[in-house]
Amino acid sequence: MNRKTYFALGILLGCGILVTMIYGLFFASIPNEIPSAQIGKKAHAFSITTFSGQPVTLEGLKGKPVILNFWASWCVACRQEAHILERAHQRYTPQGAVFIGIAINDTREASLAFIRRFGKTYLLAPDDKTGSISLDYGVTAVPETFLIDKQGFIVKKVLGAVDRPTIEDFLNAQL
Repeated sequence: MNRKTYFALGILLGCGILVTMIYGLFFASIPNEIPSAQIGKKAHAFSITTFSGQPVTLEGLKGKPVILNFWASWCVACRQEAHILERAHQRYTPQGAVFIGIAINDTREASLAFIRRFGKTYLLAPDDKTGSISLDYGVTAVPETFLIDKQGFIVKKVLGAVDRPTIEDFLNAQL
């Protein structure tokens, strides 16, 4: 190839990179708003035993809206949302909502220390030994939160720290 051909290819490649960057900066989705194929589908059934020894099944919660949060003690964003989830639990559980936190990729000791540090009192449990619950839900990182309606269908998936308005809007519509 001659010099002109290399120059033209360089210009095309540069323009392609520039267009991709502009699209990414101005038009691409915000990562925590990427749609999930699970929205509108039945939530995967699971059974857990909380850190306090209480058995819980998702099937047993039918008729109640569920906030299902996957977290880990080493996760910085999980620290940011810890108080939001706890406050929402205190406000909405008496009205019939259920909050479940599943620790993934964490040790029992680290999870318990996190629970004590942030004063978490809702249903908290480790994922099973193979991580099948988080795998069934397609969890790619923590935190991830699934809003499950009274009929057991996933209404929304939140990537990253969940915020108060998201929880309140969902629960106010459900309760």
